[in-house]
Amino acid sequence: MTGEQLRDLRLALSMSQREFAEMVGVGCSTIARIENGSQTMSLLTRAKIVQKIQIDDGLFIFADKYQKLNRLIHDYTISN
Repeated sequence: MTGEQLRDLRLALSMSQREFAEMVGVGCSTIARIENGSQTMSLLTRAKIVQKIQIDDGLFIFADKYQKLNRLIHDYTISN
């Protein structure tokens, strides 16, 4: 999960970074660093998010692949 995807998820839940961090059980600065791209998400943080919001971990994989596909299509469209 990218920082952008994490931010989108948090905003879809209508939560501040602090609220989301408290729910997940990590520091607010951890969420901020992941969202701004200065830190990658650890497997432990990812597992905590999946557990707390009860979503399928496969959703993260799907979202990553979907985002890559969209980028490829966009790049192809611009270059042609």
